[in-house]
Amino acid sequence: MDENRRKGVTVVIPVRNAVATLRAQLDALAVQDHGIDFEVIISDNGSTDGLREFLDMRPDDYGICVRYVDASGSAGTSHARNVGASAARTELLAFCDGDDVVRPQWLSELVAAASTADLVSGSVDTSRVNSPTVCRRRPMTPSSAGFDTDFLPYVPGCNFAVWADVFHAVHGFDETLTEAGEDLDFSWRVQLAGFRMAHAGAATVDYRLRPTMREFWSQVRRYAVGDVQLYVAYRDYGFAGLSVRVFSQHVLRLLVTNPLVPQSLSRVPRERWIAAAAVVVGHVQGSIRYRTLFL
Repeated sequence: MDENRRKGVTVVIPVRNAVATLRAQLDALAVQDHGIDFEVIISDNGSTDGLREFLDMRPDDYGICVRYVDASGSAGTSHARNVGASAARTELLAFCDGDDVVRPQWLSELVAAASTADLVSGSVDTSRVNSPTVCRRRPMTPSSAGFDTDFLPYVPGCNFAVWADVFHAVHGFDETLTEAGEDLDFSWRVQLAGFRMAHAGAATVDYRLRPTMREFWSQVRRYAVGDVQLYVAYRDYGFAGLSVRVFSQHVLRLLVTNPLVPQSLSRVPRERWIAAAAVVVGHVQGSIRYRTLFL
């Protein structure tokens, strides 16, 4: 262990132009039901919305240490997380985002699970901080099952904890993954390095979805492009792409359930069709960009 580190937890929040929502997240951290010594690092990835002034004016009456670090050297959440982790003074790191809201038991549940694991994921709930219309696009509820893929499980970047020595042993987040998938990549590298992963189902974050359909489409499409980038990196480890048959089935399903078909016949909500279409488009774009067939 680094001799400069101490017991306790550092909560790292990567931020870029999130003043409008950050207040709620800091308020939620201030009332954690934990009894744990922790600090909060706001890792600023080039905000232009008065973040520094907002933090300077925030009343210091919550009993938690909030530190600001400049992470504007390179664009991207991964860089901000890495800079924040490097500035941490504790053995355990916990990560959340500036536009979400952690539940009161969030930190204590992560810490409890981390006592027997190296990397811990928490749950995500979309029902509280989104309108019913927005929530229907991507409904998510707390679960004891964790986050699985066809390859290895992963922690969501908005809700996880990891021991600092483990984080640095795998060199943190890969800053070259600019589209999406950096949380999967980090999780897989931790596991492939032989470290243990666990899930804390009660460590819940209320996750804020993209508010407009355009932003939702863009996010899902970027995730799909990231799938292809991860495939290039991990296919030799056993991460498989889609078969031609499965890809063809996806395309055919899109054609026969498109929004021009009455929902009474297609039985597919418009939001689900848009998400499925964004995935297909992203996989095609990723295959072209990375010169490989995700098939």
